Amino acid sequence: MAGPYILPLAECRDVALAGGKAVGLAQLMAAGFAVPQGFCITTEAYKQCLHASGFFEDEEWQKIYTLSGNARASALADCQTRIRQVETSQLAVHWGRALQTLSRPPNERWAVRSSATNEDTAQTSFAGLYRTHLGVVLSDIDAAVKDLWASLWEDRVVSYTARRSYKTAPRMAVVIQPMVDAQSAGVAYSIHPVTGRTNQVTINAVPGLAASLVDGTVKPDQYVVEVTHEKQPIRVRKRILAHHSQRLVVSKGGLQVERLGDTTPIHSSLTDAQLFSLARTAKHVEQAFGHPIDLEWAFDAEQLWLVQARPITVRPSSNLTNDDCEWSRTNFKETLPELPSLLSLSFLERFMDRHILSHYRRLGCRIPEGLTSVRVLRGRPYLNVTLFHILVAQLGGDPSLNAEQMGGEPVQAIPQVQPLNRATLARAGWMIWAEMRRVERSGPGVFREMKDLATVYRRERILHLSVEELVPELDKLGPWLEGRDVTFGIVSGVGQCLQIFGQFLPRWLGPDWRGLLNAALQGQGTVISAQQIVRLAELTDIARDEPAVGTFLTSEPWDPSTFREALADTKFLRTFDSYLEDYGHRAVGESDVMSPRLADMPESILAIVRIHLISASPSQKSILLRQRNARIAALAQIKRRIGLRYHRWVIFMWCYWRLCRFFALREANRHHLMYYSTAIRTLLMRLGELLVERGQLYEPDDIFFLTISDRAELLAGSTRDWKAVIRARRAERAHDATVEVPDTVREWETASEQTLPSDKVEGSGILSGTPISVGTVAGSVRVIRSVADWSKIMPGEILVVPVIDPGLAPLFGLAGGLIAEMGGTLSHGAIIAREYGLPTIANVGGAMARLADGQRITVDAGSGTICIQPSPQP
Repeated sequence: MAGPYILPLAECRDVALAGGKAVGLAQLMAAGFAVPQGFCITTEAYKQCLHASGFFEDEEWQKIYTLSGNARASALADCQTRIRQVETSQLAVHWGRALQTLSRPPNERWAVRSSATNEDTAQTSFAGLYRTHLGVVLSDIDAAVKDLWASLWEDRVVSYTARRSYKTAPRMAVVIQPMVDAQSAGVAYSIHPVTGRTNQVTINAVPGLAASLVDGTVKPDQYVVEVTHEKQPIRVRKRILAHHSQRLVVSKGGLQVERLGDTTPIHSSLTDAQLFSLARTAKHVEQAFGHPIDLEWAFDAEQLWLVQARPITVRPSSNLTNDDCEWSRTNFKETLPELPSLLSLSFLERFMDRHILSHYRRLGCRIPEGLTSVRVLRGRPYLNVTLFHILVAQLGGDPSLNAEQMGGEPVQAIPQVQPLNRATLARAGWMIWAEMRRVERSGPGVFREMKDLATVYRRERILHLSVEELVPELDKLGPWLEGRDVTFGIVSGVGQCLQIFGQFLPRWLGPDWRGLLNAALQGQGTVISAQQIVRLAELTDIARDEPAVGTFLTSEPWDPSTFREALADTKFLRTFDSYLEDYGHRAVGESDVMSPRLADMPESILAIVRIHLISASPSQKSILLRQRNARIAALAQIKRRIGLRYHRWVIFMWCYWRLCRFFALREANRHHLMYYSTAIRTLLMRLGELLVERGQLYEPDDIFFLTISDRAELLAGSTRDWKAVIRARRAERAHDATVEVPDTVREWETASEQTLPSDKVEGSGILSGTPISVGTVAGSVRVIRSVADWSKIMPGEILVVPVIDPGLAPLFGLAGGLIAEMGGTLSHGAIIAREYGLPTIANVGGAMARLADGQRITVDAGSGTICIQPSPQP
């Protein structure tokens, strides 16, 4: 029995009868998407009309297949001619009635489009091979239908079909719909068609109708919109606009080209609201169809219309690239200066690969090929937070905690991650546990070796060495860390405890569990980086007891440069030298070997003691007592909330002491790594001096403007003009210092063009961030941008800093509170502030711009909120 000649679009379910395009439109309509009403002239009408004229498509198709070259071209031309002469008057009656059911005016313009049986399928799209007629008047529909029938019989169609081993003749259905008066139109891909990123919708758009875009005669505006797993668009990742001097529109007179003017400024074809609407629709269509989709769409003055949906038949590689990842200065910004030296940047890349990523590889994690952990923008290093999201997820951890623990912003474009299989995961768990046990046992021994390095390479011990003798010593220190680094095991231990606490404590203790835990971590006396604060209090106590010392430190005017002569033979000076012996190798931005150490500027530490002395700050004993009382009170409250459930208390205390142990190891590792760094710095500075003597460098610290490979090349006898190279690099660094960069980069290509907050940011009187160390304090703001600001601090002021650099620890004894623009719960500075008991909030966006010296604020570090008090009226 013959099938119908005409079908409403909504009833087109059979590809053999209605073709791929019509079936796709019917699916869109069934799913509730906006599609212009229309109908389909079926393949049955095509077949019956051809058969009635003596044209049997299967026979003709087989003949065509046997021909080639001119013979095939001649035969195809004959087929097209015969098809255009087919009698279709009876068919015209059928489609004429169908047009009437659409209730359109007589002068309506129509879109007459192909819908072949091999078009827009999951295997083949045949995109661009068949023709489309737009703006067709009623009297021309018959000719347009025959032309689409004939378009099946073109050499490019036959060749495309043959390449895919289709030997049966395709058939042509025809879709007829009223034209959309498009303000803009184009195509959208529900995944990125090049990278295969499922969280990116790619959109091409032009003003007016999309015919010129589809046939390739006009360059479109190109957009990439990022979406979440919930199909919600979050930002326009890429926007490349083209200049459009004209657009194709439909009117009562048919298709017309409207001039936009050559001098018209470049404007986006779509607003952000339209881009988001289109991206959201594309992902919803993908969900409804069950596979990635290529859409043709049009916006008229009122809404979005979909005019075609076909599967994306060629699935591109889904390998992540660095450009797909999100990058953050977190972690690096905390321990490096704003502009690290070129030498340190080259070391950082090696360190991350050899001492961090190598551990994940051993555990069985898959690191996507081509991804790196470090990238540099305008002289600043960035961490690949997308990569670490992937690694944590593969191991079954919670990557959402990364931002809380490291600082910075959460990853917005969540990558799809395949967790490790059970066997690999079990093996990885055992390896992590073994690594944690190893660092607990071997850590103290490694730390002693690191401290010994600084003694072995004291300046006075290497002054006699020549360049040829210094270089092997430097080369030995490079691989020295292999097998000795304990960073990964320590971080794993901390992470394990916090994951257990995060799972149980919200239920056991309530929503304020973090504040209670932070208070319980105060004053352990095992965090070596925090002990220097208490040591400074001890120095202050000694100065109070020695009149000559007190007189010198409080004198006006004060000249700290004479302190060794003025304080000779005092207990204070002996204790101060002991302090420098233990902490003089620390620094602000201390992970960079170029950064000066505290021992290089002892006057800055004396200035802090002077402020303590003048202000009658708390004694060492009172500080220790305060810490102890806070810790005991917090633990008592935790025990009360746990109640009589003894097993819970056992679990808590096991994790608590283990966390304390690994926090102490984490800071001991940082502290002793700086001995290792100081040894390298001492050797490098001496090497720089010798190269200046040789005439190869201008200044000793020029050595820090050479990468590791540069230094090897110079010492191997390269004739390159290294002085000129370093001069150019210094100039570039000076220029980079004038350029602000964002802390988070989600689009690397345009990162340096991102608009950053101005110095004056308006907003509400409330700021918020991540609680680090509990306590409530009110006081005046002191913004700290460099060591030069240290001497300005008054006791009780609330310090506002870009990051909680552990080199700022000497200031914590003066501060009433601490606010950091970036930082996480596991950052080194956060551990020190928590151990000391300094009310601290980190990750407070815009803090450096919103807050100014002298401003009165109240910090509630338990809830992570900062209240800016109104300025007094004149």
